[in-house]
Amino acid sequence: MGDPILAPAVRPAPETELGIVRVAERPSPAQAPAASSGGTSPRRTRALVLIAAAGMYIMMLTLSTALSLRLAIVDPATKEASFGLAASISALALLLAVPLSGALSDRTASRFGRRRPWIIGGLIPALAAAAVIGTATSIPVIVAAYVVAVIAAQAAFNAYGVIPVEALPDEKRGRVMGIMGMFGALAMSAGSYLAAALVGTPLFLMTVPVLLAILSSIPLLLFYNDPVKSRAELPALDLKGIARTFIVNPRKHPNFGWAWLSRLLAGVAMTALFSYFIFFMMDGLKMPIPEAGASAGTLTLISAPVSILFFTASGWLSDKIGRRKPFVVTAALLMSAGLVIGGTSTSFGQFTIAWLVFSMGQAMYLTVDMALCAAVLPDVRDTGKDMAVFGLALSIPNIIVPSIAPALLATGGGHNYGALWFGAAALCALGSITVTFIKGVR
Repeated sequence: MGDPILAPAVRPAPETELGIVRVAERPSPAQAPAASSGGTSPRRTRALVLIAAAGMYIMMLTLSTALSLRLAIVDPATKEASFGLAASISALALLLAVPLSGALSDRTASRFGRRRPWIIGGLIPALAAAAVIGTATSIPVIVAAYVVAVIAAQAAFNAYGVIPVEALPDEKRGRVMGIMGMFGALAMSAGSYLAAALVGTPLFLMTVPVLLAILSSIPLLLFYNDPVKSRAELPALDLKGIARTFIVNPRKHPNFGWAWLSRLLAGVAMTALFSYFIFFMMDGLKMPIPEAGASAGTLTLISAPVSILFFTASGWLSDKIGRRKPFVVTAALLMSAGLVIGGTSTSFGQFTIAWLVFSMGQAMYLTVDMALCAAVLPDVRDTGKDMAVFGLALSIPNIIVPSIAPALLATGGGHNYGALWFGAAALCALGSITVTFIKGVR
């Protein structure tokens, strides 16, 4: 899955006291009015967003795990190659689909608002595609259905993820996103156990995560007053112009570029661990498929309290002291350390330590880096598209890692997860350096 860039070219601008970048008289989301939720109070918006987070995160964090287990049953001999094919093709498709859906969401003039139609329009096709994966036994069919499911689910998730950015003031985002991250930690644990429990019923294995996203989103869809915009209020739909904005000119807008690069390198680390840890338990720790699925649930359950602490505390503390970069740097180094420990693990207990260290870094990173990204967005009118472009930094590694992983895993006699994870750790550590080049955000 992953969450993960390319950006509009605008001039860098002077800093403000709060560390928010001002860009050429065009307000950033950090400077946008807090009451952009069309009449829904910030408190109510927070509640609706957090309710939806439970199911949305289960869907996004479980589909890849469910696919791993499904392929291990349908195609055990070449499961890594089949998974890499599905992940690479879907991630490549997301390069176009995610920013395009974000831009179209920004320009949707509907009586139901801009975000609601895309949430609904993403979840329903995702459910249908998941049902195909759960019933098909042909690898090409499973791969094609997974591509559709991921694109549709990501479009829905991106539209949902814009709501707290648009509707909440900057000084509240860190805490809210920290709580959303906490839901993500719990959702990952619940999703892993769910996948392990449903591995014997493939249709439910694939569809239940999407059904939970639909159910948890119903209150948001019904009660959030998604602002309705007229076509005159929206940016013109210029596909060529939109395509041009997907390319960053670092000389004109270096902050966006550095933030994106740092996020990309962190995304490599996340993809390398989360895409292959189940296969590592099967091949490296010699666990059977059901035990590997159950152990995945155990890992996420053990790490959930740690993740919750780091999600909530890092977001709160970052807001409190008004600093983002020190947290992002520390988080990247923790993830690097977790990968190194994981690459040398010879027992489930040792791998559990690696998982906990990585979880600390990931929780801190996903909380504070999102707030940092929101602070360097160039134009409030393109919030959906620009946040989707930032999201691509976590999706692109799903092309890079699966395409390189088979060669790395084949070295040293095969199943060389150390080679894969050591390389990812080095890149993630490099990302802790690139984030320091961002100016205008402390």
